[in-house]
Amino acid sequence: MEIDLEMSDEDYVIQRAKDSFKNNPSAAKAWMITAKIMYPNNFEVQFEAYQIEKTARNIKEAAKCFSQLTIKFQQQPELWKEIEKLTIALRAESNNDEEKQFMCDMFRHLSSDVQHKLLLFTADHCEDTMEHCRLLLLLLQRFPTAISSNGPRLVDTLISAEKHSVDGNYPISPYRKLLICDLLPLLASEKVKVDLSSKLLQKLLQKAIEFYFCYLGLNSSAIQDSETKIEDPWSNLFGVIEFIGNQLNWEPQLLDFSTNWSKEGYWQKIMKFCQSKSKNYPLEDKQLLYCLSIFFVYCLFEYNSSLTPESSPGQTSTTFIMVEAFSDSTLLNLAEPKNKKRKTDVDVSHVSAPCITAEKPQYKHIQNNFLICMNCWDLLNSSENLQREFIKLNSNLKLDPLLSSFVIDYALYKGMYDEALMFLHKVTEPPLLLQRYIREASILYFKKKYSFCLEPITLALPLLPNNKGNLSNNLIIGGNQKHFHYLPLTRIAILQFLTKILTRCIKENMQHQSSADLSIGHIFTLTQLDWPQEEDMIPPLLEKIKQSRSFQYHNFQNYIINVDILEELTYLWTNQGGQIQLDILPHLGQRRIGTRGADKGVKEEIKQAIRRQITRSNEKLDDLLVSFILNERAQILQTLKPPFSM
Repeated sequence: MEIDLEMSDEDYVIQRAKDSFKNNPSAAKAWMITAKIMYPNNFEVQFEAYQIEKTARNIKEAAKCFSQLTIKFQQQPELWKEIEKLTIALRAESNNDEEKQFMCDMFRHLSSDVQHKLLLFTADHCEDTMEHCRLLLLLLQRFPTAISSNGPRLVDTLISAEKHSVDGNYPISPYRKLLICDLLPLLASEKVKVDLSSKLLQKLLQKAIEFYFCYLGLNSSAIQDSETKIEDPWSNLFGVIEFIGNQLNWEPQLLDFSTNWSKEGYWQKIMKFCQSKSKNYPLEDKQLLYCLSIFFVYCLFEYNSSLTPESSPGQTSTTFIMVEAFSDSTLLNLAEPKNKKRKTDVDVSHVSAPCITAEKPQYKHIQNNFLICMNCWDLLNSSENLQREFIKLNSNLKLDPLLSSFVIDYALYKGMYDEALMFLHKVTEPPLLLQRYIREASILYFKKKYSFCLEPITLALPLLPNNKGNLSNNLIIGGNQKHFHYLPLTRIAILQFLTKILTRCIKENMQHQSSADLSIGHIFTLTQLDWPQEEDMIPPLLEKIKQSRSFQYHNFQNYIINVDILEELTYLWTNQGGQIQLDILPHLGQRRIGTRGADKGVKEEIKQAIRRQITRSNEKLDDLLVSFILNERAQILQTLKPPFSM
């Protein structure tokens, strides 16, 4: 081996150790032991000893060398690179990397005192604020005894850092995530109180609510990225409430979000909490405000989610909206054949309570979610103070997008039609216009504004979805109570609902018409979609035709194809049916032909017209009805005019 005469003794020993390590690790170790004894204050010697033990994967020896380095040579750049590697490995969720795993194993072999001092020293000397916070958090995770002294310090640092960061205006930021998702659960894990002021605790609760609500997409300010992945945000938020509530000495009955927690059970706790207070109890109390508000938003989130349930793979998701549907007292105790009766039977023992129906039993939870939301909303608005505090809370949380659909449903349920229309008029987003027009048509019908119903219906039809769907079975119930239904937003179900509205508008306005033929013809056309559920409407109309001895409807050939209706009209035209004159072919002019007409050619033409209609009975009724409403709008409007309308 050639010797560099200018090489120092320390470098010579290090070089001999390096050269020996390749072929004789024991000799290399001997050289380094000698060097460490001879030159205890030389960083290069001590660091090379560490590197040799690390390369040889001698965990205990490497940990011993690393401890000595951190005690004597804290300012050396090469050592800081190793410390950085160590802290990165410690923060990693999984250490599949061999070197990271070694660093973690080595850290475990350091004494607790060295571990603690190393992390604290590293955090204090870190110039990058985020890195400083992460290292301090790592210290608290590794040494829970340090939480009481360093926890409040880290809280203040994160709040200050967030305020001065470029993301300081957004509820989701790296500093906020570290504070809410990592530090607060760590503070909550301690059984003793952490020294935080009441004002700071309420500030932390506010920040946690903003963060999780924003993460869940409950307001338009939500900013999410791939690193912000939270498995169970609601459970985490409830954990924060429980921790901060305990710190503030809140009553434990509203802080119990255990495994068996349920919305119904928690609502009962809220009721008991309110009932246990005196009449002079301030309902703006912070515990009630926060617990009730967060619970309300949770139920609201569940309600909105249940309106658009997740679909199975390969299937289209169906959205539901609440509409006011129909009830009919004449359906009570009717013994109709099962194959004909498709009206929903309900318990009518409490006729004053509105009935809510859904398409299938598995959708009953939508109703339950709404009723709990409604109870919460009523309680939040039960006192001026509580209402004012919630408005202030909402101004910070920006929950209006989440509330927009619910407040319409609430107004509908309470019969506040004008308020519901006011909310609907604010809906201008194209994806929501269809829902707006459907509900406007329904409200206007129940306000008996029949002539105004047609416009939202005609606006809705071009927006019908491609998802075909099926006829709804629950739009009519027996009884006198108000009836609300969760209507699936499918082409057939929407069209069925709109035609029912239009049919009833025309029928209820018939008494104001000088001639009923046009109204009767329109009703014949509209009832075809939901046959036989709507067939009960037909007999009274046929009786009117019998009384007038004639029926004129020049849209007959274009739109009436239902076999049952055609048979009824044909029967009225026969001798047995009363020889009613039918004027159903526009090109025949004013001649209204009965069975005893001299013009046998016209009589035969009517027969052929009816036969042609029967052959069309399998046509798509949805397309036919859409065409009818849009093309015959002016004629339909004639049957909707109020009395004395010009």
